[in-house]
Amino acid sequence: MKAEIKSALDALEEAKCLEQEGQDFYRRAAGESHNDKAKETFESLVHEEGMHLRLIQRQIDSLESTGQWVHLPETEGETCDLSESIYPQGREGLKKAVPSDTSETEALLLALDFENKGYDMYRRAAREATDSLAREMYEFLATQERLHFDLLMSNYESIAALGGWAD
Repeated sequence: MKAEIKSALDALEEAKCLEQEGQDFYRRAAGESHNDKAKETFESLVHEEGMHLRLIQRQIDSLESTGQWVHLPETEGETCDLSESIYPQGREGLKKAVPSDTSETEALLLALDFENKGYDMYRRAAREATDSLAREMYEFLATQERLHFDLLMSNYESIAALGGWAD
């Protein structure tokens, strides 16, 4: 197996683990939530992380069987600006941006941290990718993580400022 393919498979396995951790976390958060909007948001994220896992697995399967990246139509479309970091950086940055002390916001902090890690990982992989199909998939996944982060951050800010989940 070529070193480039081995490296790609290692990166995809790391991505798969991160997506699985996120999905497991969102499933637990949905199950423990007493707020309908929170439960709905977390269940939606469980579904989306599952979709990401399937995309990643399709790439792994293709690389293992053919040594080639496969085109994934789902990854086509608009992507976010990958030169930007998600602000604020890290969990401490989030606490400084919007301080809080409730368990719902604690769950959101953890979720934001998951999405931030995923975004950074996919953004880095997109920059390093030499294959256009690899870059397209990583850009898509980074954009998805950015959208998840934005959704979670708007709810975090809404809880901190207004005492409830955003509509």
